[in-house]
Amino acid sequence: MGRGRSAEIANKAKRLEVFQREKAAKKREKKRLRQKELVRDGGEVGSEEVAKKRPRTLESTREVERTRVVDGDMDEVLGDEADDELASETPPKVLLTTRPKPSRELFKFAADLVSIVPNMFFYPRRHFNVKQICKFASNKQFSHVIVLSEKAKRCNGLLVAKLPVGPTAFFKVSNVQLAAEIHGGRKTDHEPEILLNNFTTRLGRRVGRFLGSLFPSTPQFQGRQAVTFHNQRDYIFVRHHRYIFEQHVDKPVLARLQELGPRFTLRLRWLQDGVFDSQFGEFEWYHRRKEMDTSRRKFHL
Repeated sequence: MGRGRSAEIANKAKRLEVFQREKAAKKREKKRLRQKELVRDGGEVGSEEVAKKRPRTLESTREVERTRVVDGDMDEVLGDEADDELASETPPKVLLTTRPKPSRELFKFAADLVSIVPNMFFYPRRHFNVKQICKFASNKQFSHVIVLSEKAKRCNGLLVAKLPVGPTAFFKVSNVQLAAEIHGGRKTDHEPEILLNNFTTRLGRRVGRFLGSLFPSTPQFQGRQAVTFHNQRDYIFVRHHRYIFEQHVDKPVLARLQELGPRFTLRLRWLQDGVFDSQFGEFEWYHRRKEMDTSRRKFHL
């Protein structure tokens, strides 16, 4: 693109004046061409310009899921959710344990989970199997059991069982960053707010409510802490933040975030009806990759 006439003028003031006139002329010409294209496509001169097209992404071009919840379904969905096993208003009490013989790194991740989930208690795994642990926890009035697994000293799996009647879910865990690795702020003992974002199908709402049931339903807003479960393309991103609102004279209110950690990503592998049973348990949903992952634009949550 060649330089305009203003580039040849030595006088700075005159050069600026000519440059501004050239810029305005280019703007008028650009608008004239847009109007010409609009008339060619069937519009009228001076009418509203066509809105910018949304970029084509996997999210915007996702295939329609049969169980996607729309506005007309909300009364039925809310009625079903009011009577299911996740509708309990009793404050949760969570038992956390690990695989047998865990590494030191898994203990660190377990400590981070205990720090963000109120009323969570860590118990060593020892020689007990998962069914024995669930029975023990149910007798001790625990509402949930979480079992962490690992590979190469990094957490790679998380099993969550709701007591005493289920359901049970298993998530693959990836991209774990401990709170000490983030170098963010320091959390307080306030109960956090829970944000469940972009769970749009029946299965997605159930999984979101299942994860939300780990936390009390009465957050302490003065702590300004929030735990976010953000679903994007069936990956659930977990983040822990503190927020603050700043207001200055003659300026809009600004919101600032400070990440507290930990952060990690979950992906649902299966959801089982009832408490964990590897032999006779019935699955509500099981991720079969060869059958379900036939399209990059098909998502289940």
